Amino acid sequence: MAGSFHAIKDAGFNCVHTWEGYGIGDIIGELRSANLQLIKHWPTDAEVSGYAADPNILAWYLDEEPAAQIYLDAQRSGDSTLMGRRYQEFLSRFSAIKALDARHPIFSLGTAWIPPDSREWWERWSTAGDITAHDDYSLLSTTTDFESLTKAVQLAVAINREEKPMWLTLQAFTGTSERKSELLMPSPEELRGMAFTSVIHGATGLIFFALDSRVTREGLVIGIAPDTPTAYEAYAQATPTEVRQSRALWAGAAALNAELNRLTPELLSPTSVVSYRVYYSGESYTRSPIRTMLKVRGSRYTLLAANIERQAFGVRFEFARDIASVRRLNPDGSRTLLRPQGQMFSDSLGQFGVGVYEIRFRHRPHE
Repeated sequence: MAGSFHAIKDAGFNCVHTWEGYGIGDIIGELRSANLQLIKHWPTDAEVSGYAADPNILAWYLDEEPAAQIYLDAQRSGDSTLMGRRYQEFLSRFSAIKALDARHPIFSLGTAWIPPDSREWWERWSTAGDITAHDDYSLLSTTTDFESLTKAVQLAVAINREEKPMWLTLQAFTGTSERKSELLMPSPEELRGMAFTSVIHGATGLIFFALDSRVTREGLVIGIAPDTPTAYEAYAQATPTEVRQSRALWAGAAALNAELNRLTPELLSPTSVVSYRVYYSGESYTRSPIRTMLKVRGSRYTLLAANIERQAFGVRFEFARDIASVRRLNPDGSRTLLRPQGQMFSDSLGQFGVGVYEIRFRHRPHE
């Protein structure tokens, strides 16, 4: 929402998707003064051509949750041709925008959910844009693990042959009492867990839905904000607990942004081919509760580890080389020295917990 951009920038975000009621001209000055980029939903031809060279534009966003929403519309109407027609309309609009602006990427935002008998259409929508993107709101009162999140991200990355950015919209909201939603407001630790789980499985951009505002409350959604109010005039009221959770998650998102910013050189470095094994102690819901990625910059390795389950595990990481040193990089930027044992080191990961480790190996005689 206009008037919030500097607070958003101060929290470490680098782009915004604004309410559709604003034209670019309404907000471009504030975008520039806050040094934020814009994801514009449903741009007009005049906006596309007028801002084709503007560095404050990040991307043009067209259809929202098309495979899922059009499937539901077709079920209600009985029109079996609806999906194909809407898809052709997307391709036509995509081409029209490209003719006006060849610089900025164009995408649709899908869902992690694949409707029944619609895998082919889900894949078509997920490969049609310059970016593959979908939302994943997987934290429910009944959630035991994030395996569904991992599968959707991996599928989107695989069907695009790792040739396109993968942007994932994560859950930073809860439904109001009127909405009777099972979706939970994540804790800061749960949001961090979802973020690192996403990155480990191939996400290259993260979007948090949503900034709390009058518009979200109209939609019976309580988002996050630095100073979340109880209500916006007559719009849906939040409980004192929901207000506290909203403000806490805003602070958690800001801390996560800072952490990701510190880790940017490592995240953008090559994934290592060094082999290693991961062991865990405890009973799990999934076959593989600890997910990892190993990055390398020169002689320094960074291991990302995410526990995708709502329970704690002891973990052990074993390499084929002797470890000289290992430090856990904590969310606040501090470091904790861990004691390796030859080729391995151990730690513990709480429920949906994350571990980031800086590792140096001992040099071999011939190196």
